Amino acid sequence: MKVIFHENQLCYRGTTNAMFHYALENQQILGNESIVIYDRNNPNNFPQAVELFKKNFPTYSYVHHSEIKNIIKETQSDVLYVINTGKKSDIISDDIKTVIHAVFKNHEPHGDVYAYVSKWLSDEMTSGNAPYVPHMISLPDDESDLRTTLGIPKDAIVFGRHGGAETFDIKFAKNIIKKISRKRKDIFFLFLGTDSFVKNNFFYKYENIIYLNGTSDPKYISRFINTCDAYLHARTSGETFGIAIGEFSVKNKPIITWGLSDERCHLDILGSKAIIYNNAEDLHRIISEFDREYMKKQDWDCYTKEFNKLSVMKKFDDVFLKSN
Repeated sequence: MKVIFHENQLCYRGTTNAMFHYALENQQILGNESIVIYDRNNPNNFPQAVELFKKNFPTYSYVHHSEIKNIIKETQSDVLYVINTGKKSDIISDDIKTVIHAVFKNHEPHGDVYAYVSKWLSDEMTSGNAPYVPHMISLPDDESDLRTTLGIPKDAIVFGRHGGAETFDIKFAKNIIKKISRKRKDIFFLFLGTDSFVKNNFFYKYENIIYLNGTSDPKYISRFINTCDAYLHARTSGETFGIAIGEFSVKNKPIITWGLSDERCHLDILGSKAIIYNNAEDLHRIISEFDREYMKKQDWDCYTKEFNKLSVMKKFDDVFLKSN
């Protein structure tokens, strides 16, 4: 079976990460063939991500949607997989089975199969009536870290975050980070692919707040996570799945997250293991009183059992490929 995977852009964000792993394991676990297609002129395309796909799959780009039909015919694909917001679009095929993977809180069923990216989202939008296929959490086995490279002491406490550039957006969280960083030189804040919210000047430099460019390199992401003692999540809207949270969790890192978000999949999965703050005072206390050695001894992994590649690809096969 040939499955052609469509994403509007190939970037370092979660949806692209998810599609890469579906396409990879579609070949390695399910024994099918994967082909990738994307919008060539999308401004969010990330060259490193495009190269990663080209290295692993036959990869096609288009300028006009009308070209998709020809690519499907040329590749003799059997199924068109589309990961999108859940809103109706014209990325759909009249010639082959089209399966839609909805990422956000929309309910506009189209295609032959319309499924959500999490049980939480299916429950929220359809009271659990719509099928769902969750994202998988898959990282290389690499125990090295970036502390020496970044000049971070081995005994320092490191709070890390990676994700969309603009989605670390809770203002009081940013203020608490700046406040603590001035007083606690044993605490570092490490941001991967995140817009900077500090201004260094002649009088003061935030040397323990470090920003790194976004990446699609899974080995680098693994080393980044190994550098950190906890994940610091501060996204107002929350998560309909939350791959970055899952990646930290499978590496046995505690997740510190806001408890009042509207999209709550991550809170459902983490359950009692989520370290929740509801205001600035909560967050200040959690960071200031963080006991690194105690935290290391706890079991924080909430994702390996359900969101490993074998479990997820079985559901992918059942929902998207085997269903009529």
